[in-house]
Amino acid sequence: MYKIIGADQKEYGPVTAEQLRQWFGEGRVNGQTLIRAEAETEWRPLSSVPEFADLLHSGTAPSSVAFASAPGARVAPPIETVLARDFNLDIGACISRSWELLKAHFWPMVGISALIMVISAAINQIIGLGSRSAVQTMILSRHITPFGISMVTFTSLLGAPVYTVLTAGTFKYYLRLIRGEQATIGDAFAGFSAAAGQLILLGLVTGILNLIGFLLCLIPGIYLSVSWVFALPLVIDRGLGFWEAMEVSRKVVSKHWFITFAFLLVIGLLGACGAIACCIGILVTMPITLGALLYAYEDLFTRQGP
Repeated sequence: MYKIIGADQKEYGPVTAEQLRQWFGEGRVNGQTLIRAEAETEWRPLSSVPEFADLLHSGTAPSSVAFASAPGARVAPPIETVLARDFNLDIGACISRSWELLKAHFWPMVGISALIMVISAAINQIIGLGSRSAVQTMILSRHITPFGISMVTFTSLLGAPVYTVLTAGTFKYYLRLIRGEQATIGDAFAGFSAAAGQLILLGLVTGILNLIGFLLCLIPGIYLSVSWVFALPLVIDRGLGFWEAMEVSRKVVSKHWFITFAFLLVIGLLGACGAIACCIGILVTMPITLGALLYAYEDLFTRQGP
C-alpha cells in the first residue's frame, strides 16, 4: 500500500500498487508524483520506485501532466486525444466567463496584472538602453541605417524570452483561479521554475520565426502568431517542451484557424480599448483578455469531448 502527494500538495491514500498503475495510465500521477510505502517515512518520486519502473520504460507514460492526483479529480486528456478531436470555440462565452472571474477576484487579478506590467516595463527600459542611441541617431539624421535596425531587432528578440517567462507565471495564476484552486503570488512567478529553460527557448524561437514570417510577408507572420497562441500555456501547464508545445498548438488551432484568429482579434480590440482609456482601463481589460484566452485554452485542451 502507498500514499501519495497530490498536485494540490495534500496527502492521499493508502492505495494499492494496482490503483497507482491505473492512475498513471489515466494521467493522474506521473513519474514526478511523490509516493511512499506505508512502512516508510521518506517521500520519493514514483520514477525512483523499482516496482513502477516498467511504467516509465514501456511506452505507456501519458503525454500530459495531471492537474491533480486525488481520486475524482479532473484529469487532463492525453495530447493524442486532444489532437484527435474537434473543438468549438465560443468567443462570447470565453469573454463572459472571464468577466465573471474578474468580478469574483477583482483586486487579486488586477494587482497581479499591474505588478507584471510594472516589472515588464522596467525590463523593457533596461533592454531598450542598448538600442536607444541607435534609434535617436536615426531620428536625428532621418536616415535608417542597417546598424540601427540590427540593434532594434536584437533588443526586441532579447526581451521576448523575458516576457515569455513573466507571462507564463501570470497564466499559471489565472489557470488556478479558473480551476477553483488557491492562487498565490508565487504562482505569478511560476515561470522562474524548472520550466524556465523551455519558456526562454519558446520566447526566443517564436520571436525569431515570427519576425522572419513578418519580414518575408505579413500573412505568414500572422499565421504563425495565431497558430502558436496556446504554446505558452502548454509549457507552463502541461510541462511540454517548447517545440512540442508549438506543434501541438499549431495542429489544434489549424482545425479552425480563422475562428481562432477572430477570437484573438476581438480580445485584442478589447485590450486596445483599455489602453485608449487613459491607459488605466487596461488594468481591467488585460485580466479579461488573458482570462478569455485561458478559458479558450481550457475548452480546447481540457474540457471538450469529441
